[in-house]
Amino acid sequence: MKKKFNPNDFDTNLTVEDVAQRFEQLKSMDFTKVSLANEIIKLNYEVISKDYEDLKYSDISEYYKIEVDTIV
Repeated sequence: MKKKFNPNDFDTNLTVEDVAQRFEQLKSMDFTKVSLANEIIKLNYEVISKDYEDLKYSDISEYYKIEVDTIV
């Protein structure tokens, strides 16, 4: 029996915290001066969470629960 295609099988549950663990340089940036969304796009990730507010927090840890996705 063939499994039906489900596009949700390809969803990832990545957060800013996951990306920050992979790219240590993000931890030293001030995100009230540079856009976190723009910085992670350079690393092939994009913010997908509707709760994201650009330039709100200086420390990346404040954004840790924000969901991101890989740009393919």
